[in-house]
Amino acid sequence: MTAATHSERELSQLLDEKFGDDWRFDVTINGFRHSDASVDGTLTANGVATRHSMKLGDEAPDADINAASGRVFAVCARQILAGKERPGQSPIDLFGGNFDHIDVVTRRVVGGAFNAIAREMAQVLFRMSNSSIIRESEDLGCGIFDAQGRELCESESSPMHIGSLPAYIRGFMARLEGTLFEGDIILHNHPYFGASHTPDMCVAMPIFHDGRLLGFAAATAHLIDTGAAAPGLNIDLIDVFAEGTLFNGVKLYERGVRNQGVWSLLRDSVRTPDSNAGDIEAMIAAVRLGRRRFLKLIDRYGVETILGSAYYWMDYSERRLRAEIEKIPDGDYHCESWLDNDGRNWDTPLKVNVTVRIKGSGVTIDLTGSADEVATGFNVPFEGSLKVACFYIIRTLLLDEVGMEEFVPQNEGMFRPVDVVAPKGSIFNPNFPRACFARMAQIQRVLDCVIRALAPVMPERATAGNSATVMSTSYSGIEPGRNQYWVCVEVNEGSYGARASKDGLDCVDNLMANTRNVPIEEIELRYPLRVERYELRDDEPGAGRTRGGIAAVRDVRFLTDGFISCNGDRLLEAPVGVFGGRDGLPGKLTLNPGTPGMEQWPSKATGKRVKAGDVVRITGPNSGGYGDPTERDPEKVHADYLDGYLSAETARTVYKVVIDPESAQLDQAGTQALRGAGS
Repeated sequence: MTAATHSERELSQLLDEKFGDDWRFDVTINGFRHSDASVDGTLTANGVATRHSMKLGDEAPDADINAASGRVFAVCARQILAGKERPGQSPIDLFGGNFDHIDVVTRRVVGGAFNAIAREMAQVLFRMSNSSIIRESEDLGCGIFDAQGRELCESESSPMHIGSLPAYIRGFMARLEGTLFEGDIILHNHPYFGASHTPDMCVAMPIFHDGRLLGFAAATAHLIDTGAAAPGLNIDLIDVFAEGTLFNGVKLYERGVRNQGVWSLLRDSVRTPDSNAGDIEAMIAAVRLGRRRFLKLIDRYGVETILGSAYYWMDYSERRLRAEIEKIPDGDYHCESWLDNDGRNWDTPLKVNVTVRIKGSGVTIDLTGSADEVATGFNVPFEGSLKVACFYIIRTLLLDEVGMEEFVPQNEGMFRPVDVVAPKGSIFNPNFPRACFARMAQIQRVLDCVIRALAPVMPERATAGNSATVMSTSYSGIEPGRNQYWVCVEVNEGSYGARASKDGLDCVDNLMANTRNVPIEEIELRYPLRVERYELRDDEPGAGRTRGGIAAVRDVRFLTDGFISCNGDRLLEAPVGVFGGRDGLPGKLTLNPGTPGMEQWPSKATGKRVKAGDVVRITGPNSGGYGDPTERDPEKVHADYLDGYLSAETARTVYKVVIDPESAQLDQAGTQALRGAGS
C-alpha cells in the first residue's frame, strides 16, 4: 500500500507491537478487466492467517486497487488482532445451530467412532514405519480435523504431536486455501507456519464430501534426518534454513497423482532416504485410512449429524475443563527455573519465568520475563510447540482420565480456556529466521514450572520437580556401499516427581513427550551399536514422605566411527522438592566413563565425532521428593534400602529410620526413638 489511512497506520502499529517482524500482508489482484477484478488479501501473523476479498468498483483502476487493498488490510488486521482467525470461537456459530436434534446415543456412538479412527490411524503408522523412533517409541500423532483445523479427535500417543496438528493445518492453509482437490496429500514442517519443529513432518489429506471440504485426516511423526548441518539431531545452527529442507504446504500428491519431483527432493535432500521414504509412506497410509473411515461415518449418519456431534463434544470438553479451572482460586501463581545453556554459550543459563493467571473459568500461562531468543537452534516455535504444551498441562492436571468418572474426549474444546503469552523475541516466541530445532527441554521446563506454581492451591494433584527434560540423542554413521547414513534417534528416560500419595515413577519419559523406549534388541539388530548398561541410576532420588522417581543410566558403545548429537538439559539444576521434600539430582552426559580419557560433556552436542569403541553414558535426572521425609512409612524406607535405592546412612539421617546394616533388618524401636527425639 502506498498511502495508508490513519486507521491503517494504527492497525500496522498494533500488529508491530503484538507480532514484531513476524507478520506480513500479501495482496493478489485477480482479473484483467476492471469490471470483474477483485483484490484478495492475506494477513499472516505468527504462522496464523486470515483472508478477505473485495470486488473493484467502476472508478480509476489505480485508485480502486489502493483503496480496496487498504480496506482489505483493515478487515484482516481487525480480525487477527481480535483473535477471530483462531479456531477458539464456538463451533455452534459456525455450524449454524445447536445440537439438540442429535440424540445422546448417537452422539456417544459417533464420539466413540472418532476415537477409534484416531487409534487405528496411529496403529497403521507405527506398525508400518521404518525408523525405531516411530515404530518403537511411537513418536507420532494422528487425528481428524475440520476444515478450519479444529481437532475432532486424536490418537493416544505423544501429546506434543497431536496437539500441534491444528497449527500445522492453519499454517499450510495460509498458502493452499482454495487450491485443494480430492486426492491431494500435503507435506508441511515449517516451524514458522505452525509446525512443532522441522523434524516433525506432517502429512495431511483433505476430506471432501459432495465437493465440499469437510476437514483433514492428518498425521505427524519425527523423521530421523532432515538434511540439516549434522546427522539426526541439531542445536548449534545459525538460522531456520540450517535445520534442513523446509516444506510449507507442498503437495506430494495432487488430484491423486504423485509429484515425482517432490518425492525425489524428499529422498535426495536427506542422509536417510530409504528410512524417511518408508516413514512418509506409513503416514500416507494412515491419513488415507482416516479419510476412508470418516467418510464411512458420513455415509451412515450424514454430514450434519457427524459435524454436529463433533462440535457438541468440543463444547462438552470445554465445559468440563472450565468447570475444573473455576475450582482454583483466582490469582497469579509464579515459578521460575533455569536452563543449562543454548548449546553454544556454555556459561550462560537461560531463565524460564512462568506466571499462571487464573481468572474465573479461564487460565493464562504468561512467560514474560523469560530469556531472550538465542543465536542457536534452542528456541521454541510459539504456535506449534509452546501453546500445545500449555494446552496439555492444564488438561492433564485438571482432567486426568484416571480421576474422572466419565471419559472426557481430547479435542478442540480443551484448547479454548487456555491463553498463552510469550513476548515476541523471547526464547519461547522467536523472530524469523531464528533456528528452533531443539525445543523440547524448554517446554518441559515450562510444564514443570506450571505444576510447581499451582502446587500450593492444588497440592493433591501436583508433583514435586520432575526430570522435565528430554535427553534426545542421535547416534549416526555412514553405511558403506549404500551412500546413506544410519541414524538411531533415542528419547532417553527420566522420571516423575513424587506425588501426594505415591512415589514418583521411575525410568519413564515424562510430561509432554510420553514416548516409549527403544528396546536394546532393536538397537543392536539394526545399528552398529552395543548397549552395555541399561538400569536404574545408582544415585538416590529426592527424599520425602513420598520419594522422587529414579532415572535410567544407559551406556552405548559405537562399533564403528560415527557421530553423536544431544538435545538435552538439566545437567545443572536439580528437580525441586516440594512441601519439605528434598531436591533430586541433575543428569550427566559422559564419554568413556571410568577410563583415563573420560570426559564430562554439557547437555547439548551437535555432530560430535566419535571413534569405534567409544562409549557414551546418558544419566537421567532423579526427581524431587514430596513432603517431610521423616513422615515416610518406615516400611517403605526399608523396602527402598533393600532395593538399593538408598543407604542405611540416608535412612538414618534423612528419614530418621534405623536399619541394621549387618542383618538388613528394620529396627522399629530404634526408629521410634530416633523420630521421637527429633520431634
